[in-house]
Amino acid sequence: MPSQSQNKSTQRQHGIAVITVLLVIALSTIMVTSMTGQQQLDIRREQNEAGIQLARSLAISGERFAAAVLFRDFAAADRNNSDSLDDDWAQTLPPVPINDATLSGCVVDMQGKFNLNNLTDREGKLSQPYFEQFERLLRELNIAAAKAQAVVDWIDEDVNAMTPDGAEDDFYTGLEVPYRTSNSSFLSVSELQLVKGFNPGVEEERADYELLLPHISALPTVGGPVPLNVNTATPELLASLSDDMKTLGAELSRWETGAYEDYPVCENIFDLEAEDLSGTLSEDRDLTPYESTLEFEEEADPGGGNGINIGEAGSYDVVSNFFQVRIDIAMEGITLSQYTLFERDSEGRTQIVYRSRDTL
Repeated sequence: MPSQSQNKSTQRQHGIAVITVLLVIALSTIMVTSMTGQQQLDIRREQNEAGIQLARSLAISGERFAAAVLFRDFAAADRNNSDSLDDDWAQTLPPVPINDATLSGCVVDMQGKFNLNNLTDREGKLSQPYFEQFERLLRELNIAAAKAQAVVDWIDEDVNAMTPDGAEDDFYTGLEVPYRTSNSSFLSVSELQLVKGFNPGVEEERADYELLLPHISALPTVGGPVPLNVNTATPELLASLSDDMKTLGAELSRWETGAYEDYPVCENIFDLEAEDLSGTLSEDRDLTPYESTLEFEEEADPGGGNGINIGEAGSYDVVSNFFQVRIDIAMEGITLSQYTLFERDSEGRTQIVYRSRDTL
């Protein structure tokens, strides 16, 4: 007959066995749960990646459609092949359902904006006429004109800051997060946020950047300064062409409303039936696009009898070569905005200058 001590030993062994079994079951459960969770995470990651790839493919398709519209516009050669807000490309594409996604977008004439890279010439030195125009534009928008100096210093070739409000490396390297000036052309307008006076971390400077954004571009100047298209230019830009044009900008503008202020958002940007947001555009104006610069000059100074200085020769035109396409893709759990800058050549073909996603 087993002794009492033998019974206790057996019970202890049974207890250890039960605990061991419970530990094994717990560990197995944890392992299975972890494996299942990881598997679900992997599946979700693959679904997200597939969704992103689909969104990018749809954006590229929208980009190609826009290129076709621009080519068709060139081939039609309407109004002596001038470019204006009456063209087919200047229509917002409403949301189009494609399977489980929607695609929308618009094309914006980037020559209807002031090209920041015009501020320097081919040698990287200050271009005085464009510098003065940029100062006038800033004043039109109630932005301190002195900020133009820091913008020039950002892209000019020298390391000597313009006085008294310019900024070169000695300013930027002294910041909490130091960096150097570009000393080369702007690659995109968002780069302006690195320039003294347009810091997005400072409320007033961020407001100035957002106010200026609808009126500026960053276009390559390999072929020289890029002229302003007077058919698509904002009233403020037309007013900036010269001191004499200050009071004529709103009257000469082919924008019927201030919808251009919504840039870069596509919705309603070309809605010419919308309320005049700017309060500067007059009613009952002739909005017929200019077919030539001569027509523009004639309207600005009929007969040339008033001696109005329109602006620098060659600084404006009625034809555009640079267009930005914005494509927005929305699908379950994913939103994507793609910006593509096109350059259209003398045969109507387009090539991509740059492409970015979710930022200008």
